[in-house]
Amino acid sequence: MDEVRRPGRPRDAARDDAMLDAARQVLLRDGYAGLSMEKVATLAGVGKPTLYRRWTSKATLVADTVLHSFLASAPAPAAPGARGTGSQRLADWFRAYAASVGDPHHAAMIRALTAAAAESPHDAESLYREHTRGQYESVVGHLRAGVASGEFRADADLEAVADALIGSLLYQLLTRTEQAASARAEHLLQILLAGLRDTGRPA
Repeated sequence: MDEVRRPGRPRDAARDDAMLDAARQVLLRDGYAGLSMEKVATLAGVGKPTLYRRWTSKATLVADTVLHSFLASAPAPAAPGARGTGSQRLADWFRAYAASVGDPHHAAMIRALTAAAAESPHDAESLYREHTRGQYESVVGHLRAGVASGEFRADADLEAVADALIGSLLYQLLTRTEQAASARAEHLLQILLAGLRDTGRPA
């Protein structure tokens, strides 16, 4: 006979949101280095055991805070059937995403995720995979639609293009001023779009 599993205690979404919002406030005020589970629990009005039952580490709490505060609202590429060429839709998304990443509050969240991954190397891959996968898959899907329509080269490494688009913004965010990052990102966008449209014919 199969074992009957008793349902666990249902998760309180409102309490989760309160704890994530508290973590966001602490990150914006004190940065990743200044965030502690005790500070978050106190601000959220819960006990530390409650916080630890939901998130087993500071890194996992920060990762979910980034998802809750930034990635859930980050712009996604338009559907392949939307008006305009694939290049135009991709450029519109990239510029909107760059603007979103450049928002000071969002930038603080992304830097915190980077710090969490650096502090916990064995969790780094899963942190990035779980919390950037949606954007990455949307971009790759959009690029594949461009290949299917004949606009983009069939031999292009689409995963590498998606890596370059998303990764370049994160790199610029961490190493340059907002103005310099915006200019570099736009230049990279134009280079990648030119390469995608290239016929590949020898000179």
